[in-house]
Amino acid sequence: MRVVFVGPAWPLRGGIAQFIAIYAQRLEQAGHTVRVFGFHRQYPLLIFPGKGQIDHSEMRIPLDIHSLLTPYNPLTWPRTLQAIVHWKPDVVVFKYWIPFFAPAFGWLARRLRRRGIRSVYIIDNIDFHERWPLAAALTRYALSPATRLVTMSSSVHDSLRRLLPRFPEKRIHSLHHPNYDFYATGESDGAALRRELGVATDAPLPLFFGFIKPYKGLDVLLSALPGALRELPDLKLLVAGEVYGSDSVYRELIERHSLPVIWHDRFIPNEQTAAYFAAADVVVLPYRTATQSGITQLAFSCGKPVIASCVGGLPEIIDEGRTGYLVPPEDPDALAAAIVRFFREADDMVPAVRQANQRFGWEPFIELLEEML
Repeated sequence: MRVVFVGPAWPLRGGIAQFIAIYAQRLEQAGHTVRVFGFHRQYPLLIFPGKGQIDHSEMRIPLDIHSLLTPYNPLTWPRTLQAIVHWKPDVVVFKYWIPFFAPAFGWLARRLRRRGIRSVYIIDNIDFHERWPLAAALTRYALSPATRLVTMSSSVHDSLRRLLPRFPEKRIHSLHHPNYDFYATGESDGAALRRELGVATDAPLPLFFGFIKPYKGLDVLLSALPGALRELPDLKLLVAGEVYGSDSVYRELIERHSLPVIWHDRFIPNEQTAAYFAAADVVVLPYRTATQSGITQLAFSCGKPVIASCVGGLPEIIDEGRTGYLVPPEDPDALAAAIVRFFREADDMVPAVRQANQRFGWEPFIELLEEML
């Protein structure tokens, strides 16, 4: 096959770019030819809430990347379309997660269809974490010309059916979010990172990892820490990720309760990611809302159990008491109890996590395209 991806790609950073890179690499390993038409610019600086959009990681997947598309600049759309058509792909894969990209993606997908080129959407969200004007209309515009639609949790599948009730069910595929074994192949010395952080080898160390946005509930986890510390006085919390927006609510909680938090407020490059998971005992995801979670799959790929809110598709991934624990969202007391339970009562969950990780491979995503053609 000749496969095109449209979406963020190196040198842009983030989980979506990494998903595309790993998917493209697995297709190449399966014998297919891949080209990525990445974003020249992803967001205007005026609306971007983070500190930067460029990935300076030294470890990355080498791909054939052509950064032509600026989604918010329609002048770049015809040039991108022309380049895709000229390359003569069998299928074009779009990664969809917010309506900001819907106008560009919908415009491209319609014109590709007129030229007989099939398109597939890998859909992260239908009910979005942030409020977007005209979200439903924009999402319908983007997705309706697709040949196939792929969701990665039951909650997203159900939302998609409500949004596009006339889209043929046989052209919708429900797959699990695949793993991120790419990171697990890097050098990961958890003991060395603990020494660097001043954390004893046997000290309880949960990890909160990834971009910090309000829906991810870091404030809920910080509110749970005092309760956990009463039972586990040696516990420290490792937070690794850049804040999107203001960090005042988190800093205030840390200072008010004198919490033992080690916070690396920055984007963690690829070559350092595995060390954070190797150093931690468990990954905590206190999300207010969720569809699926790439961080869960990253944790499983690194052999780490997960304590998470029982929202969205997370219960489909986490096996209660075997690969982690599920708690009600926005409930600091329940979260504190789950953290204490993990360190006091849980048997070694790593073998179960490793076994569970095997069912989250990339093969179904490759087979989807192969069967389609």
